[in-house]
Parts: sequence; C-alpha cells; structure tokens
Amino acid sequence: MSRSILSTGERAVAEGLRDGLDAEEIARQRDEPVEAVENSVRRVREKTDRALATLAESPFLSEAAADLDDSTRERLLEALRE
Repeated sequence: MSRSILSTGERAVAEGLRDGLDAEEIARQRDEPVEAVENSVRRVREKTDRALATLAESPFLSEAAADLDDSTRERLLEALRE
C-alpha cells in the first residue's frame, strides 16, 4: 500500500485524535502550540475529505481496499457504516 498523504506531524495528531485526545492534550504531549495542532487537525480533515472523494471516483477502489490489512479495512468499513 502507498504511503499516507498525511505528513509525519499530521499522522501523530491523527493518532492522538483516534486515541480520544483533544487538541490541547495533543499539543501538551507534542510540546507544540494549540494553534499548530488545530491547524494539523484542519489539514487532516481536509485531506480525509479529499481522499474519500478520490476513492469514490477511482476505478481502483477495489484493488486499493484489497491491499489494506484486515484491521484497517474493518475500521474503514465501520466508519463508512456510521
């Protein structure tokens, strides 16, 4: 599978969000200003929206989904069901 379109910092922020942390908690953990983390959250959301739009249009969706590990595929499917 290809590398994420998220930067290293954005991936760290996304991981914190998945773990249930808010921007202030992530900022404390990363020793960064809250504004910087909030900007990362905004970029992660924008990139997620664009990625989903791309997937919806892509003729390679089934191939890409087949390349996901089972837990990632299940997490994606669960999110899409919500």
